[in-house]
Amino acid sequence: MAVKRCIKSAFLITLLAVLCQSARVKKFPTYIQKCHQSDQDFEKCLLKAVQIIKPHLQDGIPEFRLPKMNPLTLPEVGIDAGAGFIAKFENVEIYDADKFIIKKFDVNLAENKIKFDLTFPHIRIKAQYSIFGKVLFFNLDGSGPADGNITDCRVIATMNGMRVYQQDKQYLKLTETVVDDIEFGKPEFKFYDLFKNNPELTEQTNKIININMKALLDDLRPTLEDTIGKTVLEFIGRVFSRFSIEELFPK
Repeated sequence: MAVKRCIKSAFLITLLAVLCQSARVKKFPTYIQKCHQSDQDFEKCLLKAVQIIKPHLQDGIPEFRLPKMNPLTLPEVGIDAGAGFIAKFENVEIYDADKFIIKKFDVNLAENKIKFDLTFPHIRIKAQYSIFGKVLFFNLDGSGPADGNITDCRVIATMNGMRVYQQDKQYLKLTETVVDDIEFGKPEFKFYDLFKNNPELTEQTNKIININMKALLDDLRPTLEDTIGKTVLEFIGRVFSRFSIEELFPK
């Protein structure tokens, strides 16, 4: 009886170990053809893979731990431009971020770098805002809903990383995103309730802000670049922390 109990216990332990291991198995999306490091047109293959991935971004890609991107939700975005100007956007929803046009996507494994150049033809942003400080001629201290549209937003950036080992596998750990350039086509925003109980002044202020929006965004460029860089790092970093270099790009 003791021998049978030992055999039964050993079987259960083995079965439990197998089940736990199966639960950790990482599945690569079946619709993506992997790009091999030895491919002569490695970057061309990567661009093709991104095009295949794009339609799936709307609802998210669980295999890559990527949430749905239409809308892409961010809990909070803060802007501290100095000189007493502070803005906070909560419950941010970004629409059509999955409909980007990608011109360059270069993964340089020798230098542990990723370079990309992409354009968003149209983005809509909805959020709850709070603004305190001077904007143009106005001293603002308001909060409420915000609704904005941006056309032809282009982002050129470089992601830097380092090699790390996990369970005898090499991973590319992305550590920072350097935004080399960011361009905006036509940005337009509406901030509701800038002046409580004064819709006329709120409307006029919105008009003046939008007339000068490009200049305002230029002033906020360092903060915007930092916010965009951190957001990109978080999402692309999920893919590279999930799969090893060999799993993503076989030799």
